[in-house]
Amino acid sequence: MKWHSRVGSLAVVAVILHGTSPAQAEMRPTTVESTPMFFFDAISYSSETPEKSRIDFYVQVPYEQLRFVKEGDQYVAKYDVVLTVATPEQKVLQERIWTVDVRLPEFTQTVSRSAYSLTQRALDVDPGNYVVTVQVRDQDSRKTGRVRKALLVTDYRQAALSLSDIMLVSRLTTDGATKRIVPNISGNISNMGEGFFMFLEIYNQAPADSVELVWRILGKDKEEVAGARQMEQTSLGKTQAFLKVEDLRLPVGTYLIMVEAFPAGKSDSASSARATTTRTFSVRYTDIPASISDLPKAVEQLRYIAQPAEYEFIRDAGDEEEMRRRFLEFWSKRDPDPATSRNELMEEYYRRVEFANKNFGHYLEGWRTDRGMVYVRFGSPDNIDRHPFDMNTKPYEVWYYYELERQFVFVDETGFGDYRLRYPTTDLWGRVR
Repeated sequence: MKWHSRVGSLAVVAVILHGTSPAQAEMRPTTVESTPMFFFDAISYSSETPEKSRIDFYVQVPYEQLRFVKEGDQYVAKYDVVLTVATPEQKVLQERIWTVDVRLPEFTQTVSRSAYSLTQRALDVDPGNYVVTVQVRDQDSRKTGRVRKALLVTDYRQAALSLSDIMLVSRLTTDGATKRIVPNISGNISNMGEGFFMFLEIYNQAPADSVELVWRILGKDKEEVAGARQMEQTSLGKTQAFLKVEDLRLPVGTYLIMVEAFPAGKSDSASSARATTTRTFSVRYTDIPASISDLPKAVEQLRYIAQPAEYEFIRDAGDEEEMRRRFLEFWSKRDPDPATSRNELMEEYYRRVEFANKNFGHYLEGWRTDRGMVYVRFGSPDNIDRHPFDMNTKPYEVWYYYELERQFVFVDETGFGDYRLRYPTTDLWGRVR
């Protein structure tokens, strides 16, 4: 069991660290859905303002998502951030708008996959449930991304013992009593080969010399894949704590961290003073779109663009690493701009899969439905003619693609949102339902 001294001052710092495809699966650009081009995190803590809690907001924009313009001996990009805090009923409570000016001396930095711009804002709010929306807009390219997140903000003064939200730490350095941390905003720990730290605050309303912190990492089926415990010296009020997660070799996926705090010596009892906080993190490949958390599932979703022999070759790989190699080789052949580090066609394809899952699913995953199939293959329609309540007619939709001179008719035969493709009946290549 490890004992840690109380942390001194803490500083959070930001460091600089339509394509072609087989004819059956033609892809068109789309502008309907606002695709996330950045990472965002919101973490709640106790506030110095009475009766309030605090939310720290972090927005991380990779340089490769920005358009840089040469100005003198520098490369310059500017982007606007709009942060909105609303109630679950969409009543706007607070809004913040700011502009970020990024200036770099070398062109190679502008296309680096590991470099980014990180900004932070903090707001005091009443404890409760909120919906936070963040929009980022590149001033030169007009490219826009939007992320929405539900957030529960705890009243940290109500319980004798409570814990803040958890921050994942990308890098931790110490300068005397000051610890400087670089937060991990993406939530992806796949490239942190030596493990990582978690940061949180302990709020103790009763005098106590120490608390015991117990953390566990749970996998997809809630099985525990890692865990540890440590004693943390505390005093009345706030104590800052770091928990070290040693090097983990976890498969691609999403995981849950659970941290519990107990008064010293009471971790094995049913103490009412116990406090709990949780958060998720992911393990994913950095050369595969962030929306992919299950590689075999992503391979299955190739059915609308891969020929049967290509699909079977990737699916039948002996292990996940070989599957990943074949998967990337498949997309490399379709990369519209091999000179860049990104594969825009692969990103667009899985953006469409994600959109279909969010908008067309019912008892089937959205990408498996007929509307999902058409959306993934052809992108956003130029126009949709909806008829949900016509007399003597079952609900139907007509999707128009004017540039392609095509239209698709979907009919909801059951009345439960299961729209089936009725025209054209010959356009079912790759159908998987």
